[in-house]
Amino acid sequence: MLLVLAMTTLVSGAFAQSFEMGHSSVQVGYGFGNFIRAIFKTYEDTYSQFSFKGTGPAFAKFEYAVSDKVGVGVNLAYVSASVSYTDTSVFVPSAGTFYRQTLKWYNVSALARINVHFGSNDKFDPYWGAGLGYRTGKTSYTDNDPNYDNSSTLKTYIPFGFETTFGARYYFTDNIGIYAETGLAKAVFQVGLSGKF
Repeated sequence: MLLVLAMTTLVSGAFAQSFEMGHSSVQVGYGFGNFIRAIFKTYEDTYSQFSFKGTGPAFAKFEYAVSDKVGVGVNLAYVSASVSYTDTSVFVPSAGTFYRQTLKWYNVSALARINVHFGSNDKFDPYWGAGLGYRTGKTSYTDNDPNYDNSSTLKTYIPFGFETTFGARYYFTDNIGIYAETGLAKAVFQVGLSGKF
């Protein structure tokens, strides 16, 4: 009797799917392993009075299942970083202090995305996806030398964004779960909450 019950559970689970045509899903997440933020952090070992602030990468995603295996949607992402540091090897007489610099950077993107799902479990949903769309950002630089206007701004001149990741969602209930992705995006790895309706 227990064997029959176990087999029935396995068979019914094999045909149930966590990703089904007509359903939608929403994810919010946070990423780790951003290249530009890592470069900013390298200043910490070289200069004194180091200060670093950053946000993200943060992600918001929407997907609609056009079939039991394919979903389309949009991914929004944001990341920023700011670093200030003092170069004690350079004294600025007119400022009466050592040379201090500040670098600020941000990047935001909105990408149309397609995901291909290859699972058939009612809780676990693995997928591969790729996105194309709009990306913009800005880098600015300032210092404390009053004799020179060294402030500058560099904007993104090619507003094109691309990403491709492998990921999976795991649902604890019929509608609430977690997701994780790794690949080429604003972060090497991202994780967050997932909801479907």
